Amino acid sequence: MTILTKVLRLPNQYPLLRGMVSYAIIWPTCSIVQEYIINGTTIGHADWSRAARYSVFGTFFMAPVFYGWMKYTSRFFRKKNLKTAFTRAVIEQVSYSPLAMAYFFFGMSALEMKPLNSCINEVREKFWSTYKLGVIFWPAAQTINFYFVSEKNRIVFVSAASFVWTVYLAHVKAKDQSDIELKVMDAKKI
Repeated sequence: MTILTKVLRLPNQYPLLRGMVSYAIIWPTCSIVQEYIINGTTIGHADWSRAARYSVFGTFFMAPVFYGWMKYTSRFFRKKNLKTAFTRAVIEQVSYSPLAMAYFFFGMSALEMKPLNSCINEVREKFWSTYKLGVIFWPAAQTINFYFVSEKNRIVFVSAASFVWTVYLAHVKAKDQSDIELKVMDAKKI
């Protein structure tokens, strides 16, 4: 067996490694795509330090947590039908999603070397509006995936949905806290 063959078999032997590699590519790509959509930033002018933070966070923080969560919850959801898929999606929105979202905003802020208080404030300011959209997006995406998409294409579909969601997270993360504070203050005046 050649070294190349051994290396190519690693993702099958170690699914966590496969997830980490995919997050190392997908998350910084989402950061760059978000910059392009919002600012028209070309690849040559992309914020590569931000993309590197997304790569680090996705690879070493999100992928292992998500892998552990999926492995744990798979024990409770063995059936493969629409009711099980919808139930799992709803349970994940109530249990996993709030923690993952807070973890994302806090962790990315920490990687930006923000002080602890700023990390906590960012979670406070961005969590609720993001969570409310996620409660609609993910159950809908997972139900469509399970009900309409053939089994062989489900991973591709959920990867595309995850890409869209991560671009959205990058957008919310990029919003300046002072802009959010002004909107909150304006809303309180009404």
